[in-house]
Amino acid sequence: MREPDPQTVARARAGDPQAFEGLVRAHQADVYRLALHLVRDPETAEDVTQEAFLLAYRSLGRFRGQAKFSTWLYRIARNCAVDAIRRRERRRRLERQTAPETFVPDPSLRAALASAIDRLPLDLREAFVVIEVFGLPYAEAGRVLGVLPGTLKSRMHRTRKLLVEWLGEEERTDEA
Repeated sequence: MREPDPQTVARARAGDPQAFEGLVRAHQADVYRLALHLVRDPETAEDVTQEAFLLAYRSLGRFRGQAKFSTWLYRIARNCAVDAIRRRERRRRLERQTAPETFVPDPSLRAALASAIDRLPLDLREAFVVIEVFGLPYAEAGRVLGVLPGTLKSRMHRTRKLLVEWLGEEERTDEA
């Protein structure tokens, strides 16, 4: 994600709707990608993206420039995605009370990896997406997620260990 011109951000903070529209256009695809990787559903990712920009617009006056604009925006998008995941999980729990879900694994590696990523606890999935998918360095990823880089390194170690374990189980199941 390229950083916007500081003057564009300043104009948007001052209430210039065209400047904010420029920020949206420049960052919408990246925010959507982050949301999609976290929520794993295109429609929900679109909702999260829209919600993130609405919240960013409302909060722009509080942006002080202490962090990069993209980091600030990713943080908002991440928080909106977490809220959407929590809402979805509440709905799923209610649905499970009436009809249990069945899991049918897809034999392709891509589907197996997506399934394994979906199984990760939210804190590990967030770390994986921000570091492995978006390629952020640990320090910036830590600012996006609100944790220390050392915490992220620990989470990534656990994430990799779980993914290798789960994908190994998937492979053994497919061979049987």
